[in-house]
Amino acid sequence: MKPPIFIVGPHRSGSTLWHNLIALCPGVMRLPEPFFLGPPRQRDFSFFLRTQARDLFDSAEISKMVELCFSKKNIPGLEGALWRFEGIRAAENPELHREIARRIEHDPDRSLGTVARVIIEEITRFSRYERACVKFPVDIDHVAELLQWFPDGKIVHIIRDPRAVAMSKSNDPSGTALKVLEHPRLAWLIRKAAVYLVVKEYRASAKLHARLQDVRNYELFRYEDLLADPKNTLKRLCAFIDCEFTESMLHPEKGEHDHQPSSLTGKRRKAFDRSAAIRWQQVISRADDLVISWLTKGTMKKLGYNPETHPIFKDARRAGEQTPQPVLTDS
Repeated sequence: MKPPIFIVGPHRSGSTLWHNLIALCPGVMRLPEPFFLGPPRQRDFSFFLRTQARDLFDSAEISKMVELCFSKKNIPGLEGALWRFEGIRAAENPELHREIARRIEHDPDRSLGTVARVIIEEITRFSRYERACVKFPVDIDHVAELLQWFPDGKIVHIIRDPRAVAMSKSNDPSGTALKVLEHPRLAWLIRKAAVYLVVKEYRASAKLHARLQDVRNYELFRYEDLLADPKNTLKRLCAFIDCEFTESMLHPEKGEHDHQPSSLTGKRRKAFDRSAAIRWQQVISRADDLVISWLTKGTMKKLGYNPETHPIFKDARRAGEQTPQPVLTDS
């Protein structure tokens, strides 16, 4: 079994696209979010273990825990997309359940990391793939634990222009938009809170990159680079994750995968869409543009990103599109 690949980074940064592209590599299985570890107050998988499997040194408790994992029931802590097992036929195999329980029982550690490793490896093996690619397996603050659990795993850290993420998040139909509908009088505060969280996550990304940039199995990838130069960006990605680059990766629309609808247009664009990198400019207010730029200028620099000189924006200006010019000051 080859080491898995993990996609981490701020939400609304294009993780579905990166996930789909990596899954086009031969032998790679696409696994959605399990939420083994999550942000504070989230009922993640560790919450499930604390409440449903109190003693992993008891064989009966281990078997019970495994059966609950594959029950597809609405159990607190099993709310990640993985636990729906959509399109994963191996999840129905009783032999898979027994093998997971057996491996956990024979591991002297029997920790959360052990359970996570065994579940990912066995689902992948029973599905006849060589390795897994897991999207958002942990909150970004828990990448250190992820590296302890999977020392040879590949960490694909994705980022995107914080203004684009802020506009996507503040218009997210399954997140912020729902809260606005529930509390219309607080719409302004809710949207500003979403912007604040984006800035916070973006800065956390820079701190993570500073800590891990010299780690051999960590690499940073920018959404804007992917749309500006798909071929060379994908070649760099494949070299990092030890996968062979194929021309099929340049046509994600042909893959049988999920495609996240745009929070701004509602459309599911399957092929590479350069306009997706600059669409946020059509909806951002001048005030939000200035404030987010001011708060993240130093962070952008730490992440090696300069929107004023990036090809995706230079090409847009050359094509005659209206591109807001942010006033950047020291953060």
